[in-house]
Amino acid sequence: MALKKQWFEIVAPKIFDEKVVGETPAVEPKHLLGRKIVFSMLDLARDYTNFYVKVEFQIDHVDGNRAYTKFVGHDVMRERIYRMIQRRIRRVDCVQDVTTKDNVKVRIKTVFTLIRRVNTAIKGATRAKCKEIIERIASETNFEDLAKMMISGKLSALVRKEITKVYPVSGLEIRKSEVLHEKKKVETAAL
Repeated sequence: MALKKQWFEIVAPKIFDEKVVGETPAVEPKHLLGRKIVFSMLDLARDYTNFYVKVEFQIDHVDGNRAYTKFVGHDVMRERIYRMIQRRIRRVDCVQDVTTKDNVKVRIKTVFTLIRRVNTAIKGATRAKCKEIIERIASETNFEDLAKMMISGKLSALVRKEITKVYPVSGLEIRKSEVLHEKKKVETAAL
């Protein structure tokens, strides 16, 4: 006996104005919980300047025939990174875990290129500056604002401007972000 599936509308998080972005089938609403969906910024927001950014959502709860999602990370297409790397330049990768002002832990992976091959001291100094700036910005902003900054490229621009003070940077991308730990919803008991 075949099970009858029904269609559920996928609703984007508050960051993207809670608009319907697609549909998915499921037998029961409980089968949708935890399902991850990836959208391109081109499909999601008609943003042609950030077509290479893929945003990942996870279904959080279902209400009727609507599946509400939360933002769990983003990724940049590999071709974008390959295009940044050329001969006679230095690639620097930076991976760090930061905590936002509203207590959400996020892993941010950054890649940038320096205009020439440099020694390890300069490479280490630029990496340290990158980590310092991202840590400071993350601790001063809440999670939604940080996610908007990463996706739109504003965070990349701020970090690039500061790193260039140490050594000239030819390109910088926040290539990936992942939500590691979210704040717990505290339920108060009636006394």
